[in-house]
Amino acid sequence: MIPLSTAGKSPFVRLRLLLALVLPLLGAASARAQEPARAVESPIRDIRVQVAATTSAAIGAPMAGRLSEFPLRDGDRFEKGQILARFVCAERDGALAHARARLTEKRRTLTNKQQLRSLGNSTGLEYDIAVAEVAEADAEVAINQAMVENCTVAAPFAGRVASISVHRYQYAAQGLPMLDILSDNDLELEMIVPSRWLSWLKPGTRFDATIDETGKTYQAELNRVSGRVDPVSRSIKMYSHVVSAAGDLLPGMSGRALLAPPSGR
Repeated sequence: MIPLSTAGKSPFVRLRLLLALVLPLLGAASARAQEPARAVESPIRDIRVQVAATTSAAIGAPMAGRLSEFPLRDGDRFEKGQILARFVCAERDGALAHARARLTEKRRTLTNKQQLRSLGNSTGLEYDIAVAEVAEADAEVAINQAMVENCTVAAPFAGRVASISVHRYQYAAQGLPMLDILSDNDLELEMIVPSRWLSWLKPGTRFDATIDETGKTYQAELNRVSGRVDPVSRSIKMYSHVVSAAGDLLPGMSGRALLAPPSGR
């Protein structure tokens, strides 16, 4: 124990006693000052999200031929049923007209055979042959009609052009990619989260998503969960639809989803 009184002590002894009292206090204060502040863990989970179109299609050439019409450009909007491309189709139109004329001829022949048969001037075999020829001609018309319909490409849904690969007057081989289209009226958010979050993150969960390109925050609701967990990364893909107005969103944009799990998770 260090005596409080220093009377009668030499200056050197008094200095040693004073240091013995002060140094422990300074050391404790320094230790408290250097102790790192405990970080308060935020309950918000921050995960990357990407905007994607739920409806999209890659349109290929349904036939080989030269494009007579290709009116749309990248980014253009279109309505359902609008013509996206048209091929030069004179040869197929001629074949269809020929098939229809032949069908008309065979139907008249069948009508004549029916009349002769009713009068007893035609055999049953002749009548049956006429019926078969009408069926054959009818099938030929259907085939040529389908081929003519391939001369035009109509939009299967309303949306906009995402990219183009051909141009008007170009010759396109059958199956050649022509354009990619998508519906920007029905967008969703895709995100990959740790599979352990499945214990609290379920369809119907609402959250806010901030998109980098617009700088805005949108409300979204989780509506689908992938049917498979990646066993290597122990993650799973989830899909959400945007609840709030999102007319300025485009597929390919990305941002952050702010998820708040229940307390204790």
